[in-house]
Amino acid sequence: MLETFLIKKIDKLVSSGIRLKIIGDKLLFSNKLKNILNESEKKTSKNKQLQINLALNYGSKNEIINAAKLILKNKKTLSKNNIEKFLYTKNIPNPDLLIRTGNTNRLSNFLLWQIAYTEIFFEKKLWPDFNSNDYKKILDKFKRLKRNFGNI
Repeated sequence: MLETFLIKKIDKLVSSGIRLKIIGDKLLFSNKLKNILNESEKKTSKNKQLQINLALNYGSKNEIINAAKLILKNKKTLSKNNIEKFLYTKNIPNPDLLIRTGNTNRLSNFLLWQIAYTEIFFEKKLWPDFNSNDYKKILDKFKRLKRNFGNI
């Protein structure tokens, strides 16, 4: 389904100025799908209107382990900056706000490194029931927060 979507819609993403970034481990995908994903990212790489980050076969713990392996393989020093250079999300800003819907108070192995200073809002409603009023309420609360980014 993903292959078909990208084959049919990649030109529309390009013409709309949308950049596609895949985060996750592509190794287990078929060669055909890997090629389509890589080609889609390449075709949209210069677009700046909007970026879609598509998480496929993604888990944050694996992302961090993979980054550490790449650091060792490339004989780099283990540091915060080097870990960030080898994450799937390199060159993608860390989120300021995360909204978790579905009455679930957990992160579920999602962007664990990247959300260190993210403001997290847990919403009881399921995603299909989450609406613009819910979003506005959360944005209003977010705007009133004093963010410390780890400082006291």
